[in-house]
Formats: sequence, C-alpha cells, structure tokens
Amino acid sequence: MNVMAAKDPAVQNLVTQGYEFVTNAFRRGAAPKGVRAKEAEAVKARLQREGYRTAVASAYDEAGNPLSTMVSIWRKQEAE
Repeated sequence: MNVMAAKDPAVQNLVTQGYEFVTNAFRRGAAPKGVRAKEAEAVKARLQREGYRTAVASAYDEAGNPLSTMVSIWRKQEAE
C-alpha cells in the first residue's frame, strides 16, 4: 500500500479519504483469453450493491511497477 501511495498521488488521496484497497482487476476486455478473471466493472458493481462507495485508480504490482491492463479497486463504507 505504501509503495502505491508513494508512486501515485491519486492513490495517496484515496487513502487519505478513508478508502481501503480491495483488489486489482482487469480493464474490460484485457484479461488473457481463456482465463477466468475479475473485470473491474463487475467488482465495482458488487461492492456498490453491498453498500460501498467505490473508486478506481491505477494498478501496481508488489514492486510498484504499473500494470497497464489492470486497475485497482477501492471501497469506502457509505456514511450512515
């Protein structure tokens, strides 16, 4: 998390606003052929049905390198 926030001000902003990282997911149509993979829109829709506010940011691997075919999905509990 710290690596992502240090590299990307948008990620730092999400952390500051109280969002928590959920997962990296493929952009629409970017998953390798024949591989069952999570697409970002489906993950966001599920989280929203569960009552979360969602956000999307650039995705990075564990070393902090950008993942061009993926985005990171973030969630925040809706205010009551």
